[in-house]
Amino acid sequence: MEDHSLSSAQMADKIGVQRSAISHILSGRNKPSLDFILKVLNSFSDVSSNWLLLGEKEVSKTPGKVPQNISQKQTAKTIEKVLILYTDKTVEEYSSNGQ
Repeated sequence: MEDHSLSSAQMADKIGVQRSAISHILSGRNKPSLDFILKVLNSFSDVSSNWLLLGEKEVSKTPGKVPQNISQKQTAKTIEKVLILYTDKTVEEYSSNGQ
């Protein structure tokens, strides 16, 4: 939103979601759904799916390898698997055990 100088209302209108959806995501009340993420990616060609999903500018495309620099909150939780679903129905999978 900041890079495109959009208000939350303008962002909601651009990607076709209710304005409250943006508000809830920004406040931390809700996490974005896959549908929401796909709408952002389809509406903004300059937004990288790796950046949007992982907070990274570039991620290695080595199948079966989880990028080492994925940021995680300091909790007992660890990431087991990351799936990237593309609009052409293909999937990339990264798992923590390298398989």
